[in-house]
Amino acid sequence: MLKNKLKIIALLIIVSLCLIMPNVRAENETPGQTTENPDIETANEASNSDADNTTENVESGSESSLNNIKKEDIYIIDNDVTIDYIVDGNLFIIANNVTINSQIGGDAFIIAKTINIETQGYIFSNLFAYTEDLTISGIVYDLFTSAQNVTINGYIYRDIRVSTNNLNINGIIGRNAFVSASNIQFAETSSEGESTISNRAIINGNFNYSSPQEVSIPSREAVGGNINFNSMPKYDNNIIQEYILSFGKFVITAIIIWLLCLWLTPKFLKNAHELLSKKLLPVIGYGILTPIIITIAFIVLFLLGITSKVALLGLGLLLLLIAISASIFVIAINLILCEKLKIEKIIQTFGMLIISSTVIWLLTLIPYVGIFLKLIFSILGLGIIIKNIIPPKKNNNA
Repeated sequence: MLKNKLKIIALLIIVSLCLIMPNVRAENETPGQTTENPDIETANEASNSDADNTTENVESGSESSLNNIKKEDIYIIDNDVTIDYIVDGNLFIIANNVTINSQIGGDAFIIAKTINIETQGYIFSNLFAYTEDLTISGIVYDLFTSAQNVTINGYIYRDIRVSTNNLNINGIIGRNAFVSASNIQFAETSSEGESTISNRAIINGNFNYSSPQEVSIPSREAVGGNINFNSMPKYDNNIIQEYILSFGKFVITAIIIWLLCLWLTPKFLKNAHELLSKKLLPVIGYGILTPIIITIAFIVLFLLGITSKVALLGLGLLLLLIAISASIFVIAINLILCEKLKIEKIIQTFGMLIISSTVIWLLTLIPYVGIFLKLIFSILGLGIIIKNIIPPKKNNNA
């Protein structure tokens, strides 16, 4: 019993060190403003012809990979990642450099410094990318990205939703473009040797963009639909950075705590799952009473003077517990979901943890309701921690 308590205390110390480490900010981040527009059903015939030819090239180039198909979701954490095999499922990657030159049957979720979708790369569904440099020379169905630099040399079948500093459009966008960027460039012609599927930049649908100034479009034929321009307020840059950093910190903290629990005290994870699903009322009680008791103790000890250092230590511990309480709640909820969905493999649980933490973070952004939800998540997470640390009552009855 004592050994498990010591593991939990060690875990809290390690997490506290992770939380006080300096955050890395991306410079020149650009805000994202989008406007709603109807879908464009008609497309430019020349654009479709180019896209069909590219599809044939991608499929023919993938024939050599037919014997190397991953018929499942793929989860990868590494430095340099190259996907040169067919993935019949979703793709989750956290890495430094990512290269895709094969077919991805589902969605691709990628966090990396650089992302390259080569000419043989074909993402049949959505690409969600958070990166510094994104280059697309192949085909993507829908694109959602926040990046420093985005270059589209290939073909986007439907819409793009991009928040970036620099956007270079050298290829074709099948439908609408929703863009927030400081600099937007349209290519009039492609240079020889470039891996592009068109000799000009084309947006077949509406072009909705926010930028400090209006973009110079080579010709009216470059945009098939309406052009809607919104001047970009400068203060929005800080707001979008705060959202991105808040999301990254929330998800990464949950992942770090989960991994540390797997390493130091796996029993804590089992207890967290059982407490949230079977002993909810005691968890709520501990979550509400703990801050009250520690605050009262802090005031009393601080007024005594002699024990002021102990009081400050207790207050610091309370703040640390509150800081990680929401992540503990996310981990517990994720374990319950994995049990319901009969997910047992660690790598699949990891993927579900990313999804669970993302959904819960989005819930906290709901106006008015989000603040209330944050409080509930913190109370439940704090209650789980305290209930694990406090030893159970012994039954003295014979």
